[in-house]
Amino acid sequence: MIKKLGIPTALVATLLLSACGGGGESSTDGGSPGVDSRSAVVGPLTPVQNTLSTSVLQPLAVATAGTPLAGVVSCADFAVNGDALNIVNSLANSVQAAATNPAAITGAAAQIQTQVQQLASDLQQMLTSLAGGAGCNGTGSTTAVSTNPLAGTPLAALGDQLLPVLANIKSSSGSTPSLSTLAAQLSQISLAFDTAYAQLPASAKTAPVLGGVLTTVKGTVTSLVSLLQTAAGGNPTATTAALQTTVTSLLNNLLLNVLPVNAIQSSSSSTAISNPITAAITQITSLLGTGLGSGASLSTLQSTLTSALAPVLSTLNQSSGAGGATFLTSLLSQLTGALSALPAGGSGANAVTSLLNTVLPAVTSTITAILGGVLGGGGSGGTCIFAGVPLLSVLCM
Repeated sequence: MIKKLGIPTALVATLLLSACGGGGESSTDGGSPGVDSRSAVVGPLTPVQNTLSTSVLQPLAVATAGTPLAGVVSCADFAVNGDALNIVNSLANSVQAAATNPAAITGAAAQIQTQVQQLASDLQQMLTSLAGGAGCNGTGSTTAVSTNPLAGTPLAALGDQLLPVLANIKSSSGSTPSLSTLAAQLSQISLAFDTAYAQLPASAKTAPVLGGVLTTVKGTVTSLVSLLQTAAGGNPTATTAALQTTVTSLLNNLLLNVLPVNAIQSSSSSTAISNPITAAITQITSLLGTGLGSGASLSTLQSTLTSALAPVLSTLNQSSGAGGATFLTSLLSQLTGALSALPAGGSGANAVTSLLNTVLPAVTSTITAILGGVLGGGGSGGTCIFAGVPLLSVLCM
């Protein structure tokens, strides 16, 4: 039973199974992850963003509450599912408008500038959350950062490299920059993230959830650079292809790496969960490409993409045994049980030490135990919670 922070099972089940369209969502951290009410861009992917937030990412933040992972997941929700896909929405809308207004694509720069600045704020907040601070929220407020919150820890390179770049982007003003200029700003973030990532300990980069967030953010910024460079040319066909590539990358990372599906499957070499998810993502991006420039209404595009997302939810919510449990609820309840038993990690360097030495090993051990391995190490010997369950038993060790 999921009891963490007094959150009843019924509420978590509601979060897992509901999907709202177009509005903001509630948050475990006083705000609303996902599609950001601060300056959301309503576009073809808006219902998909809302569904991913309420049905996948927010429940994962709930399951990891009380640890820095909760804030990190909330910031992945805002930065990737929110800001990055809002940039996609903005360009998708402009491709539609380009049929009658050829300058529409390059004219999206003002709206995209807002999303780039929000992305910088959310990445800054992610660094604070790694040190035990608050996660991202829907008000747009960001903890003031005058010094590196990760200084003196194995994660210090993230703050050293990213904070100066993020601060410059957040404070940029003046006339609206071009898409090429915005791509250059994102390129600075990408370079800083790549430099920092190379200096991180392997335990952080390979850990379920945290490692997934780091690689997802890293890949997202790189994808956005390429997308904006392409869009700067103003060609609807090339921009549509770049949008499809970006959406494929972002959705795969969110659903398979932030949600630790790939980490779970790696022990069994099974692709029982990832195959239908990647197939659905391929369908979503194909339909997006077909719909853009077709003259289809926004509501038609949204409905089409929402329907294409359905196999993702049915895969994650397939029964995992008695009592109405599903693959996703079973995973989250196991994480909740393991992490709620840990001592408080504190803040600053203490929080990072707790994250690296206590929280991440607990997450890894929990996933091993879920599949029938021995807690604290590899190998079989336990009872796989999916044993005897059609379609899921292949995950067992």
